[in-house]
Amino acid sequence: MLATQNRREFKFLLDSEQSPIVRRRVEEHLQEDIHAAGGYPILTEYFDSEDLHNYWQKKLGAPNRRKLRSRLYGRNDATIAPTAFIEVKHKLNGITVKRRMVCDLDQLETIHKTGLDSDKEDENLPVIREVNELVVTHGSPVVQIRYDRYAYDSGPEGTIRITFDENVCCRLESKPLSPGDLNFTKPLLAEGQSIMEVKTAGPVPYWFRQLIGELRLAPRGFSKYATAIEQYQLY
Repeated sequence: MLATQNRREFKFLLDSEQSPIVRRRVEEHLQEDIHAAGGYPILTEYFDSEDLHNYWQKKLGAPNRRKLRSRLYGRNDATIAPTAFIEVKHKLNGITVKRRMVCDLDQLETIHKTGLDSDKEDENLPVIREVNELVVTHGSPVVQIRYDRYAYDSGPEGTIRITFDENVCCRLESKPLSPGDLNFTKPLLAEGQSIMEVKTAGPVPYWFRQLIGELRLAPRGFSKYATAIEQYQLY
């Protein structure tokens, strides 16, 4: 699946016993992401207003909401070159789409202060304008989150992607994002837990519906950002 494809997303919280079983079954039907064999770290910085507008929209279930974040993928060993994005995640009536653009690493450090430079000829101009609009209203760095992702995909023409996120931790300090940075000391999950996320642009395959039925798994809402706010900032 393409990252910017409109899709529905379902999340499942797996314990230490469920996770290896589910991953083995997923591997029977989907190939590991060819661009990220062996998994890869994701580092994300979330932006919000001083009164946490985005957080409260999520908690109150607003049907139309946008979230601004910067994100860094890759590994320090160069097997996956570090790649930075600034993106808007937009959820509208249960459908999720990401609008994003590649940026330089140094832009991640200044986005909340300066926004993005625009050029009328830039093919990313609609994204730049939207990012700059959100920087003004919801552009304060709030929390940074790091986790290791293992991805399985039906390919660029396929309709489903399943990922497993492990070692999910956060910090409230805003520091330069680097793939090799492990200084995230606040866990968001219990030991051994992982988050399975299913992204689908069509019907959920029968084999997956059968799998979650066998294991009695139920989708549940889980926001890494909201969880970090609730565990370490609000209370």
